[in-house]
Amino acid sequence: MDREASVALDPDPLAAREAREFVTTTVCRWGLSRRADAVPLLNTAALLTSELVTNVVLHARTHLGLSVHMTDEQLTVKVHDDDPHPPVPRGGRLDLLADIDALIERAADDPASDERTPRAAVGPAGAIGAGRGLLLVDSLADAWGVEEDRTGKAVWFRLSVA
Repeated sequence: MDREASVALDPDPLAAREAREFVTTTVCRWGLSRRADAVPLLNTAALLTSELVTNVVLHARTHLGLSVHMTDEQLTVKVHDDDPHPPVPRGGRLDLLADIDALIERAADDPASDERTPRAAVGPAGAIGAGRGLLLVDSLADAWGVEEDRTGKAVWFRLSVA
């Protein structure tokens, strides 16, 4: 079995949900939902798809293409955008408690501050509440990578279905 499907999405806040639904519906239509281990695999595919699409919406801000390719052995999801800049994974927290303490101090100094502002970026890993998408992809996917092309790039991940 070698199947492929794709969809174009606008870079708006609904894109991540639309992408999750597309991936889940597509692979279920291809029969993946009949497997005993389908639920964890579908959940992982949906989560990682959402992370990659959210990165396009937040950082690339271009239209995006989503493609799903499934063989008997693996499921590959690829998210394309028109931004040539490669994604930059953030590092892990070195000292989460110290970073939280720094945010608390800032909030005490400026009670009107909004945690979504750049002021919430503390420590070498950036913002407390965001920026972990590629770490999730790296942790949960069997493989992932970036392919450059003439209009931008595609970030992909692969999960074993064998």
